[in-house]
Amino acid sequence: MGHTYYSVYEHIAFSTKHRAKTLDPGIQPELFAYLAGAIKNQECYALIVGGHLEHVHLLVRKTNTILTGQLVKEIKRTSSRWMKSKRPELRSFHWQSGYGAFSVSYSLLNGVKKYILQQAEHHKKMTWEEEFRRLLKKHGIQFDERFYLD
Repeated sequence: MGHTYYSVYEHIAFSTKHRAKTLDPGIQPELFAYLAGAIKNQECYALIVGGHLEHVHLLVRKTNTILTGQLVKEIKRTSSRWMKSKRPELRSFHWQSGYGAFSVSYSLLNGVKKYILQQAEHHKKMTWEEEFRRLLKKHGIQFDERFYLD
């Protein structure tokens, strides 16, 4: 077989540093669009970007030219700089150092899209900390409760 075929989808989630609630609804649409563009600049495709006051969720179709860690590092770097330029009160904005990346089967993409779109409603019942812990457990990832959000 002479061709390479690649179909990898990932649900990536990360928070603001110290879970600061700086992603208010007034900035979210522009930030989410910016993140989608940053993903595209890395030759990947954002199926959907969403989140809530202190975190974002990205559903990404990856290419075989970039590792997840490189992708996340670059989109955090550029979006952090962008956020700092938007408002004086965001001059000290930072993302958390880590992230979660979870594989998604093609057949489950619509469910993950719906999940990301419903973040505001979802977080009336569950905190980001609870949500992220649940995602880690759902995907069989072992973690230390003392440090899982650093």
